[in-house]
Amino acid sequence: RAQDLFNSFLERLAQVRVLDPACGSGNFLYLVLRGLKDLEHQVILEVEQLALGLGGQFAIHTGPQNVLGMEVNPYAAELARVTIWIGHLQWLLAHGYSIQQHPILQPLNQIDCQDAIMTAAGVEPKWPTADFIVGNPPFLGDKKMIGVLGEEYVTQLRRLYQGRVPGGADLVTYWFEKARTQLETREVTGVGLVATNSIRQTTNRKV
Repeated sequence: RAQDLFNSFLERLAQVRVLDPACGSGNFLYLVLRGLKDLEHQVILEVEQLALGLGGQFAIHTGPQNVLGMEVNPYAAELARVTIWIGHLQWLLAHGYSIQQHPILQPLNQIDCQDAIMTAAGVEPKWPTADFIVGNPPFLGDKKMIGVLGEEYVTQLRRLYQGRVPGGADLVTYWFEKARTQLETREVTGVGLVATNSIRQTTNRKV
């Protein structure tokens, strides 16, 4: 029974998916990956210390596949892929695990280079399936949105989210609304998003 509990916990941990829908260069996803690997490693060590005779699970199964990202900037998206993979390799080496040499870097296709709140066709994108959503979505004040993003984009965006995000809300609130929707529909278990203190201002607070 103990072996089954041990195995099922590690299998569940290996299946956890965490999405950052504005991942930038991948800092949040790197921390998520490190946290998952630390947790798995701690459980394995504790099982060894308990001397229950459990075995067969002393390889680390968490890895880059646990993290998903969306990033509109192609350079940042590629940097996120490299950050996550190098972080994974550094963790393995630091904890005495061997790494694959050929090739040492592998594709990370789960970091999508795309707009997380509106596609080029002007529709709301479907976010990748995940258990948790984390991140630090871009902050841009309502009055600066047209100047930075263009009038056509902002007009389409506000029309797309009409009734969900007030017209005078800051850009960051669109990520909060999409994450809230996924919580409401139980597509995700939990959300942790960072924002500036302007998130509590009247128009933003409605979201």
